[in-house]
Amino acid sequence: EFMFRVPGTMKIREGVTKHLLRQAMRGILPESTRTRIKKTGWNAPAHLWFSGQNGDILKDLVRSQEVKNAGIYRIPEVDKIIDEHKKIVASKTKKENHMMFLWQLTNIYFWLNDK
Repeated sequence: EFMFRVPGTMKIREGVTKHLLRQAMRGILPESTRTRIKKTGWNAPAHLWFSGQNGDILKDLVRSQEVKNAGIYRIPEVDKIIDEHKKIVASKTKKENHMMFLWQLTNIYFWLNDK
């Protein structure tokens, strides 16, 4: 809940994520670790999971009453993001896609539905 109140400019600055955390860790983490921006580790192929026919499933999810009632997203804008993501993945170009946003969207949906 706290991080939802933190302004975006404190989370991402000049395209680098975790700005607030990086500042808080000054003097605690080694500088090479604190300032590293290259992502390490392995990601699941969520970019593929959120494309093709699954993109249509995501659109249904976004149009659910729970998501609409939450008022978090502008549904037409999310539809555009899903469509763009599907095109990027289908084209197999080395272009940034919307996998992380769609992952967050999916998690919010399930969080809203956890009754």
